[in-house]
Amino acid sequence: MTLPAGYLIAQYEILSPIGAGGMGEVYRARDTRLGREVAVKVMAAHIAADPEMRRRFETEARAVASLSHSAILSIYEMVMAEGRPCAVMELLEGENLRERMRHGPLQWRHAVRIAAAIAEGMAAAHARGIIHRDLKPENVFLTRDDHVKILDFGLAVHRLEGLASDSDGPTVAQTMAGTVLGTFGYMSPEQVRGERVDGRTDIFALGCVLYEMLTGRRLFPGSTPQEVLAQVLNATSDLSAIDPLAPKELRTIVARMVDRDPARRFESAHDVAMALRVLETGSGVAVTRSARPRGKSLAVLPFVNAGADPQLEYLIDGITESVINSLSQLSGLRVVPRSLAFRYRGLQADPATVGLALNARTILTGRVTQHGDLLVIQTELVDTVSESQLWGEQFRQRVSEVTAVHEEIAWRISEALRLKLTPRQKTTLRKRPTTNAQAHQEYMRGRHHWHNWRPESLRLALEHLERAVEYDPGYALAYAALGDAYGAMSYYGYIPPQDGFPRARAAAERALALDPALSEAHVTLGLERLFWGWDWGTAERELQQAIRLNPKLAVARAIYSLYLCTCGQFTEALEESRLARDLDPLSSFVNMGVAWVQHFAGHFHAAAEEAQRARELAPGLDEAGNVLISAYEALGRYEQAGRIMTEQPAWGIPVDGGQMLAAYREGGRDGYWRKRLEQIENVTEPPSLLFSVAIAHYQLGNVDRAIDCIERMVDAHVGGVVFIGIDPILSGLKGNPRYDALVKRVGLPTVSALRTAST
Repeated sequence: MTLPAGYLIAQYEILSPIGAGGMGEVYRARDTRLGREVAVKVMAAHIAADPEMRRRFETEARAVASLSHSAILSIYEMVMAEGRPCAVMELLEGENLRERMRHGPLQWRHAVRIAAAIAEGMAAAHARGIIHRDLKPENVFLTRDDHVKILDFGLAVHRLEGLASDSDGPTVAQTMAGTVLGTFGYMSPEQVRGERVDGRTDIFALGCVLYEMLTGRRLFPGSTPQEVLAQVLNATSDLSAIDPLAPKELRTIVARMVDRDPARRFESAHDVAMALRVLETGSGVAVTRSARPRGKSLAVLPFVNAGADPQLEYLIDGITESVINSLSQLSGLRVVPRSLAFRYRGLQADPATVGLALNARTILTGRVTQHGDLLVIQTELVDTVSESQLWGEQFRQRVSEVTAVHEEIAWRISEALRLKLTPRQKTTLRKRPTTNAQAHQEYMRGRHHWHNWRPESLRLALEHLERAVEYDPGYALAYAALGDAYGAMSYYGYIPPQDGFPRARAAAERALALDPALSEAHVTLGLERLFWGWDWGTAERELQQAIRLNPKLAVARAIYSLYLCTCGQFTEALEESRLARDLDPLSSFVNMGVAWVQHFAGHFHAAAEEAQRARELAPGLDEAGNVLISAYEALGRYEQAGRIMTEQPAWGIPVDGGQMLAAYREGGRDGYWRKRLEQIENVTEPPSLLFSVAIAHYQLGNVDRAIDCIERMVDAHVGGVVFIGIDPILSGLKGNPRYDALVKRVGLPTVSALRTAST
């Protein structure tokens, strides 16, 4: 019986039916206490009368409620309605994966992104001992913002000891002896045979789903269940239908996921997610046991804090990062970027899997313990193909003398890999940036906070880096990092630009006086000349010099791509931003650089895709949400923009996303912008926030008010005004005398022979 609108289940008021499944009906409802909309799944009466089916319903609720992951549907609580169990869940808007595929296969990168998110969600479930057992397109939901949600844990079982009474039981239904639980065409061979299963059965199902996304057809077709089962148990998987233009590694990933032998599949869903994420970012993966990474390649994994002392985290991360930075400068060795390697922090995986996922022939691991003032660092260099140790050594160093450890480790690795070093490279490896232990520790603390890329963490980074140069006024690398911190905080308005940018330049110039070949300092100087000095010629020279000194420095190419945008060189800018991402594929800053270039080029669909990618890589990164809001608004997708605002401030200004959605539904586009302006028009500080106010005025036709805001930003020397001449959102202002005068006042770059500095 369908529940009528207004029917109350506890504090939940039924609004309308959403759909029905095997277990019961799902309704849209309103939480009368919290004022939010939810979904309520009500068990069907005839199901509730069956003790076994009721147990499965409650099993699903308990399983999902025990999990907390963005890719898994959240269950808030269980309530009862007339003796029937009801699960109160988050309300999803969008479509399931089966509906998404009704028009045919997905673009390979989109399919990989969805599969990676599913794998990450399943890894979280497996970590709690929960195996799904019924993963299929119908049980994967894609929200309107393209977030992935895994549904229907009704067949889930626990495999960890003590979590459930059936943890050791076979995957055979108890209500009908010999009946196999699952869905034909997605069940693994061991599941079909009624054998015990583990997380690898979900990996098999995900491989089937991924194949279907890529090809638009099922991996194991058949007109009857018997034909499908015969395919699963006996047929050789034919993957030739996968798009030949997709990376060849993708076919290998799918093949390993759907191998009939569980021992030959990926060992964990986390490993699947890692392989897919690396493939998605374009850094290249090799994922079979027989694959052989080519050339000399190394992944330095985050050293393990064996004592779990949080006070040591910054120090241990600093040692790892210093080794990566030192070895990255050697031309004969490919070193996996920090952002990729650090995804393995705290995770256990065998060397072969790590090497295959990161396409690294060798990996360096370290384990750090502290005994009083003494650090004991056990290191090991392993060949990922033969899984044999190439070198291992224990370093015992006082905390006050730890500055020498990373250079010694880097030197020993170069010897173990038999690298032929030039005299300059030998000097680089042996070069110690500072001999002052306190300065070095403050520098490492600063870098530790810098990588979090949040306002509060940038402030902490600034404090530690200031102390680093106080302890050692000759510490060039610390001055360059200090300049970066001042530059970032000035650009985002966390400190007044007139105070911060000159300090950034002074720090960069001091670093270059100490070390003219320090590429990081040239980047900082180029950034300051672009966003504060409005000196395009010097900005170009400094950024190109940074790239010449260190072609592998991703941040240099990312900022250079933004410089090229201001010159209107969007093709070259996109090339540079993608080169930056190849060098550091999981860096929040670098990925945002690609999104911004797409935005300034007017490619709003691509900008939204890139911003979404950055948001998935760094949940909570507000700047990614800002670009997504802007792209959705430009595309007229105001519902999606409003939903982002329910999750985060828009351009640093808290708004009521619920009111934005209501205004759009009632008044359309103009209603949306009127409500937006109503909520933000009184914002004046910091001046960088005025851009959002200007856009709202402009969208409502208040041209003079919009230009007033931009003029105040120019007066305040806000870093972002260098883009006003090329931002497509403001293109309609071109030709307005006041606007053109502001663009001229900022200054137009001289476009002579601008090309990418790719050498």
